[in-house]
Amino acid sequence: MKKWIYVVLAVALALRVYYIVTTTFPPLVGDAFGYDKMAKQFLETGVLGYLESTPNSFVMPGFPVLLSMVYLVFGTNLIWFQLLQVIFSVSTIAVIYKIAQKFMKEIYCILTAAMMAIYPSFIYANGLLLTEVSFTLLVALFLWLLWLGVESGRKVHFVLSGVCLGLSVMFRPTLSTLIVPIIVYFIMQVPSRKRIWQAILYVGLSSFVIVMPWWIRNFLLYDKLVLFTSSSGNPMLWGVHPYLIGVLDTFEAIYKLNADELTRNGLWSAMAKEMFADQMHNGLFIKWFIFGKLNYFWRLPWIENGEIAHLLEKLRNPLHLILVIGGWMGIWLSVFRRSPLQWVAVFMISYTILHQVMLAIPRYAFPVMPYVILMFVYLLSSTEDLLSRRFDR
Repeated sequence: MKKWIYVVLAVALALRVYYIVTTTFPPLVGDAFGYDKMAKQFLETGVLGYLESTPNSFVMPGFPVLLSMVYLVFGTNLIWFQLLQVIFSVSTIAVIYKIAQKFMKEIYCILTAAMMAIYPSFIYANGLLLTEVSFTLLVALFLWLLWLGVESGRKVHFVLSGVCLGLSVMFRPTLSTLIVPIIVYFIMQVPSRKRIWQAILYVGLSSFVIVMPWWIRNFLLYDKLVLFTSSSGNPMLWGVHPYLIGVLDTFEAIYKLNADELTRNGLWSAMAKEMFADQMHNGLFIKWFIFGKLNYFWRLPWIENGEIAHLLEKLRNPLHLILVIGGWMGIWLSVFRRSPLQWVAVFMISYTILHQVMLAIPRYAFPVMPYVILMFVYLLSSTEDLLSRRFDR
Protein backbone atom coordinates (compact mmCIF):
# COMPACT_ATOMS: atom_id res chain seq x y z
CA MET A 1 0.00 0.00 0.00
CA LYS A 2 2.80 2.45 0.88
CA LYS A 3 4.10 2.47 -2.70
CA TRP A 4 0.90 4.28 -3.72
CA ILE A 5 2.15 7.49 -2.15
CA TYR A 6 4.75 7.71 -4.92
CA VAL A 7 2.00 7.38 -7.51
CA VAL A 8 0.02 10.15 -5.82
CA LEU A 9 3.06 12.44 -5.63
CA ALA A 10 3.85 11.75 -9.29
CA VAL A 11 0.29 12.66 -10.30
CA ALA A 12 0.46 15.81 -8.17
CA LEU A 13 3.73 16.79 -9.81
CA ALA A 14 2.39 16.11 -13.31
CA LEU A 15 -0.79 18.16 -12.73
CA ARG A 16 1.18 21.11 -11.44
CA VAL A 17 3.83 21.07 -14.15
CA TYR A 18 1.14 20.68 -16.82
CA TYR A 19 -0.70 23.68 -15.40
CA ILE A 20 2.43 25.85 -15.33
CA VAL A 21 3.63 25.03 -18.86
CA THR A 22 0.21 25.25 -20.52
CA THR A 23 -1.04 28.46 -18.89
CA THR A 24 -0.37 31.94 -20.21
CA PHE A 25 0.01 34.11 -17.14
CA PRO A 26 -1.02 37.79 -17.27
CA PRO A 27 1.30 40.64 -16.22
CA LEU A 28 1.96 40.86 -12.50
CA VAL A 29 -0.34 43.08 -10.45
CA GLY A 30 -0.95 43.84 -6.78
CA ASP A 31 1.24 42.08 -4.22
CA ALA A 32 2.91 39.96 -6.90
CA PHE A 33 4.07 43.09 -8.74
CA GLY A 34 5.40 44.51 -5.47
CA TYR A 35 7.30 41.34 -4.58
CA ASP A 36 8.82 41.08 -8.06
CA LYS A 37 9.95 44.71 -8.00
CA MET A 38 11.30 44.32 -4.45
CA ALA A 39 13.30 41.19 -5.34
CA LYS A 40 14.88 42.80 -8.42
CA GLN A 41 15.70 45.95 -6.44
CA PHE A 42 17.31 43.87 -3.70
CA LEU A 43 19.57 42.21 -6.30
CA GLU A 44 20.51 45.54 -7.88
CA THR A 45 20.95 47.77 -4.81
CA GLY A 46 20.73 45.57 -1.71
CA VAL A 47 17.71 47.60 -0.55
CA LEU A 48 14.67 45.80 0.86
CA GLY A 49 11.84 48.21 0.11
CA TYR A 50 8.32 47.27 -0.90
CA LEU A 51 7.21 49.57 -3.77
CA GLU A 52 9.80 52.12 -2.65
CA SER A 53 13.46 52.69 -3.53
CA THR A 54 14.32 53.25 0.13
CA PRO A 55 14.32 50.58 2.87
CA ASN A 56 11.02 49.83 4.58
CA SER A 57 9.30 47.04 6.51
CA PHE A 58 5.93 46.99 4.81
CA VAL A 59 6.24 43.23 4.23
CA MET A 60 8.33 40.48 5.77
CA PRO A 61 11.56 39.84 3.83
CA GLY A 62 11.45 36.05 3.42
CA PHE A 63 9.53 35.82 0.17
CA PRO A 64 11.25 38.63 -1.76
CA VAL A 65 14.67 37.34 -0.65
CA LEU A 66 13.78 33.82 -1.83
CA LEU A 67 12.51 35.25 -5.11
CA SER A 68 15.71 37.26 -5.55
CA MET A 69 17.81 34.12 -4.98
CA VAL A 70 15.93 32.34 -7.77
CA TYR A 71 16.37 35.37 -10.04
CA LEU A 72 20.11 35.39 -9.26
CA VAL A 73 20.59 31.73 -10.13
CA PHE A 74 18.10 31.19 -12.99
CA GLY A 75 17.25 34.67 -14.26
CA THR A 76 13.99 36.58 -14.04
CA ASN A 77 11.86 34.30 -16.21
CA LEU A 78 9.02 33.54 -13.80
CA ILE A 79 8.70 29.89 -14.83
CA TRP A 80 11.73 28.96 -12.72
CA PHE A 81 10.15 30.27 -9.56
CA GLN A 82 6.82 28.71 -10.51
CA LEU A 83 8.51 25.32 -10.90
CA LEU A 84 10.20 25.78 -7.52
CA GLN A 85 6.76 26.36 -6.04
CA VAL A 86 5.61 23.14 -7.69
CA ILE A 87 8.35 21.34 -5.73
CA PHE A 88 7.21 23.10 -2.55
CA SER A 89 3.59 22.14 -3.20
CA VAL A 90 4.36 18.45 -3.77
CA SER A 91 6.64 18.49 -0.71
CA THR A 92 3.75 19.82 1.37
CA ILE A 93 1.66 16.83 0.32
CA ALA A 94 4.47 14.52 1.44
CA VAL A 95 4.71 16.24 4.84
CA ILE A 96 0.96 16.10 5.47
CA TYR A 97 1.06 12.43 4.46
CA LYS A 98 3.75 11.84 7.11
CA ILE A 99 1.59 13.62 9.70
CA ALA A 100 -1.42 11.50 8.74
CA GLN A 101 0.65 8.31 9.15
CA LYS A 102 0.95 9.07 12.85
CA PHE A 103 -2.80 8.86 13.36
CA MET A 104 -4.58 6.91 10.62
CA LYS A 105 -4.44 3.72 8.57
CA GLU A 106 -2.33 3.84 5.45
CA ILE A 107 -5.29 3.90 3.07
CA TYR A 108 -6.55 7.11 4.70
CA CYS A 109 -3.07 8.63 4.55
CA ILE A 110 -3.01 7.95 0.80
CA LEU A 111 -6.50 9.43 0.49
CA THR A 112 -5.36 12.60 2.27
CA ALA A 113 -2.44 12.97 -0.13
CA ALA A 114 -4.64 12.22 -3.16
CA MET A 115 -7.15 14.92 -2.22
CA MET A 116 -4.35 17.43 -1.80
CA ALA A 117 -2.96 16.38 -5.18
CA ILE A 118 -6.17 17.25 -7.03
CA TYR A 119 -7.46 20.14 -4.89
CA PRO A 120 -7.55 22.86 -7.58
CA SER A 121 -6.31 25.81 -5.52
CA PHE A 122 -3.18 23.85 -4.58
CA ILE A 123 -2.49 23.63 -8.32
CA TYR A 124 -3.29 27.23 -9.28
CA ALA A 125 -1.25 28.79 -6.48
CA ASN A 126 2.01 27.59 -8.01
CA GLY A 127 1.62 30.06 -10.84
CA LEU A 128 1.35 33.07 -8.51
CA LEU A 129 4.21 35.14 -7.09
CA LEU A 130 2.75 35.20 -3.60
CA THR A 131 3.79 33.88 -0.19
CA GLU A 132 1.14 31.19 0.21
CA VAL A 133 2.89 28.14 -1.28
CA SER A 134 6.16 28.70 0.60
CA PHE A 135 4.41 29.61 3.84
CA THR A 136 2.15 26.54 3.66
CA LEU A 137 5.17 24.22 3.36
CA LEU A 138 6.97 25.91 6.26
CA VAL A 139 3.91 25.63 8.51
CA ALA A 140 3.55 21.93 7.65
CA LEU A 141 7.23 21.28 8.37
CA PHE A 142 7.02 23.17 11.66
CA LEU A 143 4.01 21.19 12.88
CA TRP A 144 5.41 17.83 11.74
CA LEU A 145 8.83 18.38 13.29
CA LEU A 146 7.29 19.74 16.49
CA TRP A 147 5.16 16.62 16.80
CA LEU A 148 8.21 14.42 16.19
CA GLY A 149 10.06 16.31 18.89
CA VAL A 150 7.25 15.97 21.42
CA GLU A 151 6.94 12.28 20.53
CA SER A 152 10.65 11.40 20.60
CA GLY A 153 12.23 14.07 22.77
CA ARG A 154 15.07 14.48 20.25
CA LYS A 155 16.63 17.93 20.32
CA VAL A 156 17.25 17.93 16.57
CA HIS A 157 13.51 17.79 15.91
CA PHE A 158 12.87 20.75 18.20
CA VAL A 159 15.70 22.77 16.64
CA LEU A 160 14.56 22.08 13.08
CA SER A 161 10.98 22.86 14.10
CA GLY A 162 12.14 26.20 15.46
CA VAL A 163 14.04 26.94 12.26
CA CYS A 164 10.87 26.30 10.24
CA LEU A 165 8.89 28.46 12.68
CA GLY A 166 11.38 31.31 12.27
CA LEU A 167 11.42 30.98 8.50
CA SER A 168 7.61 30.94 8.36
CA VAL A 169 7.51 34.16 10.38
CA MET A 170 9.96 35.69 7.92
CA PHE A 171 7.38 35.02 5.21
CA ARG A 172 4.25 35.86 7.25
CA PRO A 173 4.17 36.51 11.01
CA THR A 174 0.99 34.49 11.63
CA LEU A 175 2.66 31.63 13.54
CA SER A 176 4.25 34.04 16.02
CA THR A 177 0.78 34.35 17.58
CA LEU A 178 -0.46 30.80 17.03
CA ILE A 179 2.50 29.19 18.76
CA VAL A 180 0.98 30.20 22.12
CA PRO A 181 -2.17 27.98 22.02
CA ILE A 182 -0.09 25.12 20.61
CA ILE A 183 2.33 25.35 23.56
CA VAL A 184 -0.56 25.54 26.03
CA TYR A 185 -2.10 22.41 24.47
CA PHE A 186 1.09 20.38 24.75
CA ILE A 187 1.65 21.59 28.34
CA MET A 188 -1.79 20.22 29.20
CA GLN A 189 -1.36 16.94 27.28
CA VAL A 190 2.29 15.91 27.64
CA PRO A 191 3.10 14.47 31.08
CA SER A 192 6.86 15.08 30.80
CA ARG A 193 7.61 18.60 32.04
CA LYS A 194 11.23 18.15 30.93
CA ARG A 195 10.16 17.55 27.35
CA ILE A 196 7.92 20.61 27.34
CA TRP A 197 10.72 22.83 28.60
CA GLN A 198 13.05 21.31 26.01
CA ALA A 199 10.53 22.18 23.30
CA ILE A 200 10.13 25.76 24.51
CA LEU A 201 13.90 26.23 24.84
CA TYR A 202 15.09 24.71 21.57
CA VAL A 203 12.18 25.82 19.39
CA GLY A 204 12.33 29.29 20.91
CA LEU A 205 16.10 29.74 20.55
CA SER A 206 16.35 28.40 17.01
CA SER A 207 13.42 30.52 15.79
CA PHE A 208 14.88 33.55 17.61
CA VAL A 209 18.17 33.14 15.71
CA ILE A 210 16.33 33.16 12.38
CA VAL A 211 14.23 36.26 13.09
CA MET A 212 16.78 38.28 15.08
CA PRO A 213 18.60 39.80 12.05
CA TRP A 214 15.28 41.31 10.94
CA TRP A 215 14.76 42.84 14.37
CA ILE A 216 18.27 44.29 14.36
CA ARG A 217 17.81 45.68 10.85
CA ASN A 218 14.52 47.33 11.81
CA PHE A 219 15.99 48.81 14.99
CA LEU A 220 18.84 50.34 13.02
CA LEU A 221 16.40 51.61 10.38
CA TYR A 222 13.77 53.14 12.69
CA ASP A 223 15.66 53.57 15.97
CA LYS A 224 12.89 51.56 17.61
CA LEU A 225 11.88 47.91 17.78
CA VAL A 226 9.61 46.79 14.93
CA LEU A 227 9.07 43.06 15.43
CA PHE A 228 7.46 42.25 12.12
CA THR A 229 6.11 44.83 9.66
CA SER A 230 5.06 48.44 9.41
CA SER A 231 1.71 47.33 8.01
CA SER A 232 0.31 45.28 10.89
CA GLY A 233 -2.62 47.68 11.28
CA ASN A 234 -3.63 47.15 7.65
CA PRO A 235 -5.51 43.82 8.03
CA MET A 236 -7.03 45.02 11.29
CA LEU A 237 -8.53 48.03 9.54
CA TRP A 238 -9.84 45.87 6.71
CA GLY A 239 -11.42 43.57 9.27
CA VAL A 240 -13.57 46.21 10.99
CA HIS A 241 -15.45 47.20 7.82
CA PRO A 242 -18.64 45.11 7.68
CA TYR A 243 -18.67 43.28 4.35
CA LEU A 244 -15.79 45.61 3.33
CA ILE A 245 -18.20 48.52 2.82
CA GLY A 246 -16.26 51.80 2.59
CA VAL A 247 -12.88 50.22 3.28
CA LEU A 248 -11.14 51.79 0.27
CA ASP A 249 -12.36 55.26 1.23
CA THR A 250 -10.94 54.81 4.73
CA PHE A 251 -7.53 53.80 3.42
CA GLU A 252 -7.51 56.60 0.83
CA ALA A 253 -8.21 59.19 3.54
CA ILE A 254 -5.26 57.96 5.59
CA TYR A 255 -2.90 57.77 2.62
CA LYS A 256 -3.73 61.40 1.76
CA LEU A 257 -2.13 62.43 5.07
CA ASN A 258 1.28 61.52 3.57
CA ALA A 259 2.51 60.18 6.89
CA ASP A 260 5.67 58.09 7.18
CA GLU A 261 5.18 54.32 7.27
CA LEU A 262 5.26 53.86 11.07
CA THR A 263 2.93 56.80 11.66
CA ARG A 264 0.59 55.51 8.97
CA ASN A 265 0.58 52.07 10.57
CA GLY A 266 -0.27 53.69 13.89
CA LEU A 267 -3.15 55.52 12.23
CA TRP A 268 -4.44 52.26 10.74
CA SER A 269 -4.34 50.55 14.13
CA ALA A 270 -5.92 53.49 15.96
CA MET A 271 -8.69 53.77 13.37
CA ALA A 272 -9.34 50.01 13.57
CA LYS A 273 -9.67 50.12 17.35
CA GLU A 274 -11.90 53.20 17.19
CA MET A 275 -14.18 51.67 14.55
CA PHE A 276 -14.37 48.41 16.49
CA ALA A 277 -15.43 50.19 19.68
CA ASP A 278 -17.93 52.43 17.87
CA GLN A 279 -19.65 49.49 16.15
CA MET A 280 -19.96 47.09 19.08
CA HIS A 281 -23.74 47.64 19.20
CA ASN A 282 -24.21 47.77 15.43
CA GLY A 283 -26.25 44.77 14.22
CA LEU A 284 -24.56 44.67 10.82
CA PHE A 285 -21.13 44.74 12.43
CA ILE A 286 -22.01 41.92 14.85
CA LYS A 287 -23.42 39.85 11.99
CA TRP A 288 -20.22 40.50 10.03
CA PHE A 289 -17.97 39.38 12.86
CA ILE A 290 -19.94 36.26 13.78
CA PHE A 291 -21.17 35.05 10.39
CA GLY A 292 -19.91 37.26 7.58
CA LYS A 293 -16.22 36.69 8.13
CA LEU A 294 -16.61 32.94 8.46
CA ASN A 295 -18.55 32.95 5.19
CA TYR A 296 -15.89 35.03 3.42
CA PHE A 297 -13.13 32.87 4.86
CA TRP A 298 -14.42 29.38 4.13
CA ARG A 299 -17.21 29.41 1.55
CA LEU A 300 -15.08 29.60 -1.59
CA PRO A 301 -11.62 28.31 -2.51
CA TRP A 302 -8.81 30.77 -3.13
CA ILE A 303 -8.57 31.57 -6.84
CA GLU A 304 -6.89 35.03 -7.02
CA ASN A 305 -7.33 35.21 -10.82
CA GLY A 306 -10.22 33.35 -12.45
CA GLU A 307 -8.73 33.89 -15.92
CA ILE A 308 -5.96 31.36 -15.18
CA ALA A 309 -7.94 28.91 -13.04
CA HIS A 310 -9.62 26.55 -15.50
CA LEU A 311 -7.96 23.23 -14.70
CA LEU A 312 -10.49 21.04 -12.82
CA GLU A 313 -12.74 24.10 -12.78
CA LYS A 314 -16.05 22.22 -12.43
CA LEU A 315 -14.69 20.23 -9.50
CA ARG A 316 -13.35 23.27 -7.67
CA ASN A 317 -16.23 24.79 -5.69
CA PRO A 318 -18.23 21.66 -4.78
CA LEU A 319 -15.07 19.82 -3.70
CA HIS A 320 -14.02 22.77 -1.55
CA LEU A 321 -17.41 23.01 0.15
CA ILE A 322 -17.51 19.26 0.89
CA LEU A 323 -13.99 19.36 2.33
CA VAL A 324 -14.67 22.41 4.50
CA ILE A 325 -17.94 21.06 5.94
CA GLY A 326 -16.52 17.59 6.50
CA GLY A 327 -13.20 18.95 7.71
CA TRP A 328 -14.81 21.07 10.41
CA MET A 329 -16.97 18.13 11.44
CA GLY A 330 -13.75 16.17 11.83
CA ILE A 331 -12.14 18.99 13.81
CA TRP A 332 -14.94 19.08 16.37
CA LEU A 333 -15.14 15.27 16.44
CA SER A 334 -11.46 15.11 17.36
CA VAL A 335 -12.12 17.52 20.24
CA PHE A 336 -15.13 15.63 21.57
CA ARG A 337 -13.39 12.26 21.27
CA ARG A 338 -10.13 13.64 22.69
CA SER A 339 -8.35 12.19 19.68
CA PRO A 340 -4.56 12.50 19.40
CA LEU A 341 -5.35 14.66 16.36
CA GLN A 342 -7.01 17.32 18.48
CA TRP A 343 -3.76 19.31 18.43
CA VAL A 344 -4.61 20.01 14.78
CA ALA A 345 -8.04 21.16 15.96
CA VAL A 346 -6.38 23.55 18.43
CA PHE A 347 -4.28 24.97 15.60
CA MET A 348 -7.24 25.30 13.23
CA ILE A 349 -9.58 26.91 15.75
CA SER A 350 -6.88 29.37 16.86
CA TYR A 351 -6.05 30.25 13.26
CA THR A 352 -9.70 30.91 12.44
CA ILE A 353 -10.21 33.07 15.55
CA LEU A 354 -7.13 35.12 14.65
CA HIS A 355 -8.53 35.88 11.22
CA GLN A 356 -11.93 36.68 12.66
CA VAL A 357 -10.21 39.65 14.26
CA MET A 358 -8.34 40.58 11.09
CA LEU A 359 -9.05 40.18 7.40
CA ALA A 360 -10.83 36.92 6.57
CA ILE A 361 -10.53 36.07 2.88
CA PRO A 362 -9.98 32.74 1.07
CA ARG A 363 -6.33 33.61 0.41
CA TYR A 364 -5.62 33.50 4.14
CA ALA A 365 -7.51 30.22 4.56
CA PHE A 366 -5.32 28.59 1.89
CA PRO A 367 -2.36 27.69 4.19
CA VAL A 368 -4.59 25.63 6.52
CA MET A 369 -6.56 23.81 3.82
CA PRO A 370 -4.17 20.82 4.15
CA TYR A 371 -5.46 20.36 7.71
CA VAL A 372 -9.07 20.76 6.60
CA ILE A 373 -8.44 17.89 4.19
CA LEU A 374 -6.64 15.90 6.88
CA MET A 375 -9.56 16.32 9.28
CA PHE A 376 -12.07 15.49 6.54
CA VAL A 377 -10.29 12.17 6.03
CA TYR A 378 -10.15 11.71 9.81
CA LEU A 379 -13.96 12.01 9.79
CA LEU A 380 -14.14 9.27 7.16
CA SER A 381 -11.74 7.10 9.16
CA SER A 382 -13.73 7.60 12.37
CA THR A 383 -16.98 6.78 10.55
CA GLU A 384 -15.48 3.54 9.28
CA ASP A 385 -14.28 2.64 12.79
CA LEU A 386 -17.73 3.30 14.20
CA LEU A 387 -19.47 1.21 11.55
CA SER A 388 -16.95 -1.62 11.92
CA ARG A 389 -17.51 -1.81 15.68
CA ARG A 390 -21.26 -1.73 15.24
CA PHE A 391 -21.37 -4.51 12.63
CA ASP A 392 -18.83 -6.63 14.50
CA ARG A 393 -21.18 -6.95 17.45
